[in-house]
Amino acid sequence: MEEQNTKQSEIITLSTAKKYEFLVVDADDFAEDNHRLDLLFQIKKEIPEFKISVFTVLGKCSMDFIRYVKTLDWIDMIPHGWGHKDAYECKDWTLEQAKTYFEKLEHYGLTRGFKAPGWQISQHIYEVAPQYGYWIADQPFNSKTRPKSVSVYELDRPWKKHYHIQNVCDNGLEEKVEEILSFKGNKFKFIKETL
Repeated sequence: MEEQNTKQSEIITLSTAKKYEFLVVDADDFAEDNHRLDLLFQIKKEIPEFKISVFTVLGKCSMDFIRYVKTLDWIDMIPHGWGHKDAYECKDWTLEQAKTYFEKLEHYGLTRGFKAPGWQISQHIYEVAPQYGYWIADQPFNSKTRPKSVSVYELDRPWKKHYHIQNVCDNGLEEKVEEILSFKGNKFKFIKETL
């Protein structure tokens, strides 16, 4: 019975797979206490070509954890606020706070991108990020206030798949694992490979 269900699941997954030129899969809130590496390894086992960009809460990660994840060439870590105490952590950052943050990032050697928690971002981050060579992951609703000089990754195409490590708005990895498995057969890219 279990074998039959597994075969049916595989058939459903393969028959409903959507084909794109490539897919970019990302997930918010990756941290040492919230990483779901068990599930990510399961997905990787089912889809060997799988890659994921994870927006990483650095204030909740040890250097040992960061070093370990950096050995996994199919996971790309991108800064995501500092402590992510709420969705507004970066909304009112001053120029000095933004500079201090980007200077602190140099120590970690992660991908030079940034996503504000809750997509709530201060104008000073837009100003400072390019000075340090960082792009911004952003929503189209911020395009009117975002300077044109900022390199941006917007969630504006169907091949850009955005999730959370945990269940937020019903788009957690566990809640969406069947959808992710349906992407088998597609090519995957990190965000940084599309900019």
